[in-house]
Amino acid sequence: MALIIKHPHNYLCTLEKSSKNTDFHSIIDALSSSKYKTLLTCNAPIYQDTQRDFWANAKLEIQDKKAWAISSEVGGILVPITPQTISEVFLDERPST
Repeated sequence: MALIIKHPHNYLCTLEKSSKNTDFHSIIDALSSSKYKTLLTCNAPIYQDTQRDFWANAKLEIQDKKAWAISSEVGGILVPITPQTISEVFLDERPST
């Protein structure tokens, strides 16, 4: 079965200045120099079946009465999403060992 990309979720942030977006140049500068630039501009494909499986099995993880993670099993693999995993994948902020 071929994977189908879910197009409405695959829009990239374009951090380019032009004469049509002069009101936003300072915001573009701030985002371009921030640690979130990679997160905003990466071209990560999202596949419909994978997305459907993730949300069908998703569970909210609670710690100290606060939500701190979403975990789900996709294709037999546990997929936890936490602030730490987002930092590791998109911001290259791996903890030092």
